[in-house]
Amino acid sequence: MDIIKKWQSYLDLNDWMFSTNQIEKEQVMYDEDVSTCDRYFIGVEVNKNTKSAVIHHDRALYDEAVIHELLHVKYPQWSEDQVNKETDNIMYLKNHLGFKH
Repeated sequence: MDIIKKWQSYLDLNDWMFSTNQIEKEQVMYDEDVSTCDRYFIGVEVNKNTKSAVIHHDRALYDEAVIHELLHVKYPQWSEDQVNKETDNIMYLKNHLGFKH
């Protein structure tokens, strides 16, 4: 997928192999407090030994989601808050400072 290759290169994850797996919304279990309109799933399954990862998703992938999941691969020790902050930083560069990749 071009969108993954673009951000894979930017994040210097070229030695990793990424694939995607489209899943059905019905395959995901949500907490009761998650509103119906907020229900979606995008997550990454990582195999460090083979340097491969699968991005599972029940909606179309987009830049912010791909960046977020690839950051989990690049920095597995980071907390969700750290990943969210760096995702926001990269999106800011992309959207407000004319960052092109």
